[in-house]
Parts: sequence; structure tokens; C-alpha cells
Amino acid sequence: MATDSFRNNEIAVVALTRKGVALGRRLKTMLPGSHLYRPEKFGAGQENEHLFASAVKEVVNEVFHHYRYLVLVMAVGIAVRLVASPLRDKHQDPGVVVVDDAATFAISLLSGHIGGANRLAQRLSSLLGSQPVITTASDVAGTIPVDLLGREFGWEMEDNSNVTAVSAALVNEEPVGIYQDAGEANWWPQPEALPHNVSVFSSIEALSAAACQAALIISDRIFGQRTQASLPAHTIIYRPRSLVIGIGCNRGTKSSEIEAAVNTILAEQGLSIKSVRNLATIDLKQTEVGLVEFARRYGLAVAYFDKESLSQADFPSAPSAAALSSVGTPAVCESAAILSSGNAALITPKVSYQRAVTIAIARLPATGRSKPGGKLFVVGIGPGDAEQMTFKAREAIARSEIVIGYTAYIQLIAAFLGQKEVIATGMGTEVERVKRALSLAREGRTVSLVSSGDAGIYGMAGLVGEMLGQPTGAPPDIEVIPGVPALAATAALLGAPLSGDFAAISLSDYLVSWTEISQRLKLAAQANFVIVLYNPKSRQRQQELTRAKEIIGQYRSPLTAVGIVTNAYRRKQQITITDLAHMLDYEVGMNTTIIIGNSTTSVSNDWMVTPRGYQTRYNLKDGA
Repeated sequence: MATDSFRNNEIAVVALTRKGVALGRRLKTMLPGSHLYRPEKFGAGQENEHLFASAVKEVVNEVFHHYRYLVLVMAVGIAVRLVASPLRDKHQDPGVVVVDDAATFAISLLSGHIGGANRLAQRLSSLLGSQPVITTASDVAGTIPVDLLGREFGWEMEDNSNVTAVSAALVNEEPVGIYQDAGEANWWPQPEALPHNVSVFSSIEALSAAACQAALIISDRIFGQRTQASLPAHTIIYRPRSLVIGIGCNRGTKSSEIEAAVNTILAEQGLSIKSVRNLATIDLKQTEVGLVEFARRYGLAVAYFDKESLSQADFPSAPSAAALSSVGTPAVCESAAILSSGNAALITPKVSYQRAVTIAIARLPATGRSKPGGKLFVVGIGPGDAEQMTFKAREAIARSEIVIGYTAYIQLIAAFLGQKEVIATGMGTEVERVKRALSLAREGRTVSLVSSGDAGIYGMAGLVGEMLGQPTGAPPDIEVIPGVPALAATAALLGAPLSGDFAAISLSDYLVSWTEISQRLKLAAQANFVIVLYNPKSRQRQQELTRAKEIIGQYRSPLTAVGIVTNAYRRKQQITITDLAHMLDYEVGMNTTIIIGNSTTSVSNDWMVTPRGYQTRYNLKDGA
């Protein structure tokens, strides 16, 4: 449940062997800002490399509490002995992951949950193509990690003394109850698929009456002694950041008076100060010393609003003549609470404390809010082979809860999916896939929508962009991850046919009329472009390639070099170099990409080459 950010300068990679150092350098490039510690005997260092001649134990002792994460490239036995000495406790120790020299396994060794080693092991596995090894019981069992629950939202436990007992109940599949009346409602990736031993109750009374061994309560309310006594002995109460306090005060009001007012009114309303997200007031109070000191002491942000905005808010109480006279608005605390909470209803209208402080409290809705970090990755997975996927594409998939794509493309990345939710659909359902991806991202989920090749070249990025213009709600955070496109993969297998200008044309008339396609073919051929043909044939389309050959043949010699690649960088890959006259003699399909050269393209030593023009400026024979 922790966030997926790995900030710069947080990761130290320690390697021992020559092979381990080579792997460490790979990791250093994959983890921006990370530092590599390695023996100086293997030569001069590079950027962000720290060389050592002393015992590696001294190095690990030195870096152990200076980095948030350690990646130890070595045997597990050595790693265990190295970290044994500097160990303190799981709240202070860094997350430690061990990777073997061959990058076969990424083992979460220390501080898996709180230290983030489990997430880092999964991330490294996605980058290296290795197997993550995670032994934390709640992760292995797929159950709720109670020590991290709600952390990404800022939730705080009222008391952590029951963490071990509640975790044991979850892992041992004993009945556990959940009650929630405040805070983010989508803290579990799939609310409909909670562990089978976990039940959600609609009231605290129903939970108390059930035969649960443990309970998780998410609430900003303070429960009375009778309610507390009726709950399971092993209960954890989480305090979500669900309250906004609007506040007004006389000039010069002391911090202690504001503190007393807030604590008194919260106690009277049965609300926890740990659930206060922020304070809100008029901008004239930005230099109010007592208010600033109180906010700093409790770690609370303060939202400031001008008098015009406050005057326009729909506050429930009667206008205050005193407030209008002194600060120019008929309401401060109520209007500020309403505006700062996004127009949520007040649960506590204006209350005055000793005529020096006024307070109003708004509660943010418990449901319908997006989880921070809801995101859509539109991922180009490359031609199909894992080695041709970018690190960024692997990382995006690793970060995602849900992966959506055409069934054939999902099969290509099966090794990277693990236990993720997968939505795979057939050809012709592109619009439905994009709608589903956008909808899930708007709900706060992290989603990867995958395309083969590059997502922006005949891929899903264009359709995502088109659908963003539809009136279906605010767009989520979207990031397009580039991939190796089919034309680049095909060109690499053929040699260098795209060294100069070229045109890419799809022969599929599913979305574009054949009249328009034929016009593009004609103009590209006339202009002497190298031409890349996508989607040359399918079961339903058998004649388009023949027509394309006829159009191009009007402007190109029959001896023009042609490269045909099927299943580039996939199983059953086929590479053919022929000429325009014989192009139709070979079997092609939807997984085929064809490159038709221009008037200068030639074939030499099984290389299809389109000169860029160097031969007109340089003598290429010397030194060849």
C-alpha cells in the first residue's frame, strides 16, 4: 500500500564481483540517482560510483542508515552476515533487496513492508526480467497489510499495539471485520474481492455483534467506552484525513487559546484531531502568529481565502455583522471550511469559543473520491520480445494494478503480469478497451493500456487522445510510454532501409477508405519515399497488397529492393529480401511489415540499405 516513488539518491547498490559490478552498473542506469559501491580493483569509476578497498562489511555499515534502500548484488548468505550488525528495527532499517550476479532472483531481504523492499524487489524484477522472492505473509497470502493500510492517503493509526495480533488473524484466515464511515473508500484495489475471511459491516453495532477475532475501523469519530468494550479485543482504528476545520479568531489570539478551542470543540463533537486534514481561514490571517504556531505544532496545512470568495460561499448560519465590519465578509470559519473541503456539507456549523475563536467543521465524503495517484499508462511494448521492451515500459506495467490490451499482446507480456488484474479483449474492441482504461484511472486505479510497437504509431495513444475530448469527466493523469515501433524493428532486421526520408502507410481500410489509402500510396511513390506498409493482408483483406504493388509499380522499377519481415522479434520470425516484381510471391499477414525501397535503395551482403547521401560528400572507400 505504500507509494511507488523511488526518489533520487535513495538507493545504494553494493556489488562484489566483476560480474556483479556489471549488473550493478545496469541497475544504476535503471534507477536514476542511485549510487554504486564496488571494489576499486575493477578499474576507474564512473559517475555515481564509489570505489572501496576496505572490507565490504565496513562499506555496508557506512551506507546502511544513509540510504532508504540497499540493493546488494551478491549471495544471500553474504548479505545476511553483512546487514546483521547495523540492524536496529523495521521502523529505522532501510529496505534491503538481494540480487544474484546472474539477475535470476530479486529477494526482499529486510524491511519488506514498511521499508519498501517488497516493492523494490518487484520493480527490479520487472526491469531485469528476474523472479521476485517475497516472503512477507500478508503479501504472499494476498491479504491486507495492516501496518501500511491507508498510508498513501495519510491515514494514521490511533494505536499500533494490535498490529501483530490483527495481522496474524488475517494471515491465519480468522474472521476479521471492517467498518468505515470516513476517508477514502477505495483503499483496497478490488473492493469486491477482499480476502474471504474479511467482512464489511454497515454499522459499528453490527460489527460489535459479529463473532470477529479482529477488526479494522476507519473513522474520524471517537467511540465511547461502551462501544470500545463491545469491539473485538484486537482492533485497530485508522484515522483518515477527512476533516477540514474552518477557523476565525480575534487579532492577537494566542496559540494556546486556539489549541484549546479546537480540542474542546472536537471533543464535544466526538471527533479525532488526528483526522484533521487542514485548517482554513481568511487570507488576512496569514501573519496571525498564534494561528501559524498552532498549525505548525500539529503539522497542519492552512488554506487561505480572500474575502470575495468567502462572501460567495453558501454558508448556513446568519451573516456576522462583526466579521463583515472587521474583515469585509459576512462569514469566515463556515465559508472557509466549505470552500477548502470542495463544498462538502458542514457537520459542525459555527461554534464560538470564549468569544475569541470561531470554528466550523466539514467532513470530506467517504465515497466517490479518487485515490491519489490514479493514473493511465499508455504503453508501447515493442515488437514482442522481452529484450526489446524498454525499462520504462516494464516499470509502468510493474506499477499498474490492471493491465488492459488486445489478447495477443497480453500474451506477449505474460511474464511481467504476475497476479495483476488483466483485461484482454479481441480485435475490434479498441474503443471499449480505452473506455474501460479511462474509467478505471478516473476511479483512482493505476492502469496500463498496452499496444505492440509504439503506442503512438497505429496504437492506442491516438484513440485515448480522441476520447479525452468526449464529455465523460475530468481526464486522469496519463503518461504515454514509447516503444520500439514495428517499422524500426523491421528496419533493424533488414539492415538500414530507413536511413533517409520514408512514409508509413497502413493498408487496412477498416478506418480509412481505400480511396484515401491509394492516394497516399501514389503520392509517396511519386515523391520517391521509402514506403513502409503496415497491415498488408488479413483474412478479410486479400487484394489491397496487390493494388498497392500496382500503384507503386507505376513509379518504381520492378528491381526496387523490398524487405518483408513477419513476426519481428517474436517466435516464427521470417526475414525476406526480394524485389518489387516478386513481392507477392511470399506469404504475408497482419504480423508482417513490408519496406519498399526508393530509387537509391540497394542490397549488399544481405543488407538492405538506403543511402542518406554521405557518398556525395565523403570518400567512403578509404579505410573501409
